[in-house]
Amino acid sequence: MSRKQDTASRRGADEIVEEIVDHLRPWKSHKSAAAITAAVNHELNVLLQLAPLQAKLFDRARNRTHAKKLDRALGEVEMLLASAPGALGWFLFDPLPPLTLTEDGGSVEVTQSIEDIELAHRARADSFFAELKRLREVCTHAVDPGFATHPNYDHAKHLCAWNALGLMRELSDGKITGTKDSAFRVVTSLLYEAVSGQSDADLKRACDSVLQDVNLPSGTD
Repeated sequence: MSRKQDTASRRGADEIVEEIVDHLRPWKSHKSAAAITAAVNHELNVLLQLAPLQAKLFDRARNRTHAKKLDRALGEVEMLLASAPGALGWFLFDPLPPLTLTEDGGSVEVTQSIEDIELAHRARADSFFAELKRLREVCTHAVDPGFATHPNYDHAKHLCAWNALGLMRELSDGKITGTKDSAFRVVTSLLYEAVSGQSDADLKRACDSVLQDVNLPSGTD
């Protein structure tokens, strides 16, 4: 059963690739049908791996939840380090003594003054606490409503629009526009079908967003 399903899925992908190749006409003069097909297949395979990864990477709720947990944990670490008693507090940031290599491959410890050791210890501690502060600032930013993308943002749609633009630029001599039934809009929709299984999706908004980012005219439909 699994093999039959895989075959059906692959046949569907082949049909989509064939349709994309056709909509990329007129092809760039030095490109063959085989080269166009291979390039589209490669782009589609990358897209199938990247789309779910990107959605997971920019999941706002997931990022915010983890940022809150991490911020609490870092705050606890910061407090415990600052309150570490006596010898423990010293050895946590004890600077490694500088060593000088000898001609026979051995090493000798260079004697430092108490003042130099204390300065090195403070520098090491300050550097670590500064990094803790930076990490907590990142966590604070991650909790902000503007971090990552809106829950309704469809990463796959926008990713397909960007990939369609790349295919048009690399393989086609056709004009790139955002009008309905244009090659760019159709190729975007076909890529999205391959990723999501949803056919005939209207990706006008995603296409217009990409065209706006690259200063090309968007569709008016």
